[in-house]
Amino acid sequence: MVTCLKIGLTVGLLMFLPLASISEQTFIEMEVKGVGLDPIGQNPVVILRDKEEKKALPIWVGFPEARAIERELTNTPSVRPMTHDLLHSILGRIKVTVKEVRIVELKDQTFYASLFLNSGKELIEVDARPSDAIILALKSKAPVFVSSEILDRKGVGFKEEEASEERYGIRVQQLTSSLASHFNFKGQKGVLVSGVVSGSVSEASGIRMGDIITKIGLKEVENVKDFEETFDALKDAYLIRISIFRDGTSKEVTLSLKP
Repeated sequence: MVTCLKIGLTVGLLMFLPLASISEQTFIEMEVKGVGLDPIGQNPVVILRDKEEKKALPIWVGFPEARAIERELTNTPSVRPMTHDLLHSILGRIKVTVKEVRIVELKDQTFYASLFLNSGKELIEVDARPSDAIILALKSKAPVFVSSEILDRKGVGFKEEEASEERYGIRVQQLTSSLASHFNFKGQKGVLVSGVVSGSVSEASGIRMGDIITKIGLKEVENVKDFEETFDALKDAYLIRISIFRDGTSKEVTLSLKP
C-alpha cells in the first residue's frame, strides 16, 4: 500500500512539473523597433528590443507581414483594409480587445506566440504566428512580451552601431534579381533600402524599408558603393532629391539634411 502510494505521488509530481515550469515562466516586455532585411538570406526580420536596451531579438517574418508592421510603425494607412485591418475592426465591433502578446516558445527554429484577448467576461488565449500577433498588438497599443528563456537563448547584445553602408539613417543592400522580381522592379539599376533608423531625417522624409533607390540627385545609383559615394559628395547640401521605386510606381522624395 505504501509502495503504491509512493508510485502514485511520483507519477503525480512528474505530471505536474512541466505545468509548473510553464506557469512559472517569466516574460520580458519588448518594444518593436523596426523591420529590415537580413543580409544573408535577404528575408524580412522584425527586431524586438527590451526596454533596458540590453538585448534585441530578431524574428524572421514574411514580406506581407513586414510591410504591415512597417505601416503600423510609420502610421501609414492602407488604401483598402488588409487582412489585419479587417481582423482588428472585427474585434472592435464585438467589443474584444487585445490585452497582450507573448512569444512563448521556440521549436525547430520556429517561434510560437500567444495572443491574449479580453472579451470583458474572460481572458482568451489564442495560438498565433508572432508576426500576426505583433501587428495586432501595434494596432491595439498592446504590450509584447518574450519568454526570458527565449531571450537568453536567442537574444543578441544590443549596440547602436552605424552600418558602413548607412547614410542619414538609410541602410541599403545590393539589389539582386530575385529581390527585384519580388518587388516587381523592372529596372536594371538601384539599391534596396533594408532599414531606416528610427528618428532619422530619412524616416521623417518618408523613406521606408523595401524602397528601391534609383537616383540620388541626378546621379543613377547602381550599387552600394555608388550610394555611399554619391551621398558623401553631397554632404554639404541642404536638400537632396532621391528617386525611389515603391509599390509599382516611381516617385521622388526630398531629404532635408540641415534645418
